[in-house]
Amino acid sequence: MDFANLMGVSSDVSLDFQAPEHIEFGRGTVTETGSYASAYGDRALLLTDAQLAQLGVIDPVVASLENADIEVELFDGVEPDPTLSVIRDAVAAAREANADVLVGVGGGSSMDVAKGAAVLLSNPELEDEPFGRGHVPKPGTPTILLPTTAGSGAEVSPAVVIIDDRDGHEKKGIIDPNAFATVALVDPALSDTLPPAITRATGIDVFAHAVGSTISTTSNPFADAVCTRAMSLVEGNLRPATFEGADAPEARNAMSLAATLAMLGRVNGGKAAIHAIAYGVQSIYDVPHGEAIAAVLPAVLEYNLPAAVPTYATLGTQLYDADGDARTRAETFVSGVRRLRDDVGLDARLSDFGASEDDLDELARMGVASKRHLEANPRSVSEDDARAILRGIF
Repeated sequence: MDFANLMGVSSDVSLDFQAPEHIEFGRGTVTETGSYASAYGDRALLLTDAQLAQLGVIDPVVASLENADIEVELFDGVEPDPTLSVIRDAVAAAREANADVLVGVGGGSSMDVAKGAAVLLSNPELEDEPFGRGHVPKPGTPTILLPTTAGSGAEVSPAVVIIDDRDGHEKKGIIDPNAFATVALVDPALSDTLPPAITRATGIDVFAHAVGSTISTTSNPFADAVCTRAMSLVEGNLRPATFEGADAPEARNAMSLAATLAMLGRVNGGKAAIHAIAYGVQSIYDVPHGEAIAAVLPAVLEYNLPAAVPTYATLGTQLYDADGDARTRAETFVSGVRRLRDDVGLDARLSDFGASEDDLDELARMGVASKRHLEANPRSVSEDDARAILRGIF
């Protein structure tokens, strides 16, 4: 039987699904940490940031490991936007602890430090120059990741995004299937106490991951289905998750699931210009990643609309019950995304971050620097185009 034709998909579509070896989702999943870790040895290095350690967020993870008779050492030196130096410090800590398994607990920074350290531990020849795509010879040291935010999706991504602090402050990446975590344990309870500002910003980032993949020219039906589900979960649950917090556990569950689904779709689908255009905003004004994404998201969607009417129209119907012709449904989709962003209080303009019109040239230059985000965007984006997009949200 021709499965592709049966599903209404062109027979030339091929899918190569990539993900961690194990993904577990659900409340209480954190208690499985020790069980998974024990398969790799009896010594673990737990990597997190100092605040999560002080707040006790990591306590159930430590308890699970210790209940499995695993010796736990703590590395709490993770910082936002971690540097290569932090990765190297984590590698040194893992070697000193003679760790058999790394356990990353936190947001994208903690999980990326864990993945980066795992890669370098297994591939020491990369320590001097780790950055690049598709260049990691061997799988990293066994790694278990537990996200405490519903945003980055780093637990299911093969990318490690860090700052090269050897000469300047440039953000670079290690991108390779061998950088996947071994196990992703997604327990929504770990995000219950997230404050509203982080909840809304990471939630909009989830939506951007999903819509960017769906409109990408390298997307596919599998990724589209996963990402559409993620967008629907964000649209229906970001507001109560933001404003009701731990009093809305079902919304927290949905946002955690959305974050994982969106990144799985993005990894197996594609990317678009949203994150590229936001890069300069985040870097120049030291704006949190999700807030920078929120600032540019509707404007980039509007820019891409002429080249993505059929996709937007479908999303308008699926997410917002839009009717009418394709253009009308597409515009309904963009309006719906803008309303979601505004409802959770992320309607800042560039001037609110302290930008001046003199900054537009530099913002535009940085906005087209990431070719991997722009090459699959449905509409080409020149530096002049980026400048026009950014001027519109000044």
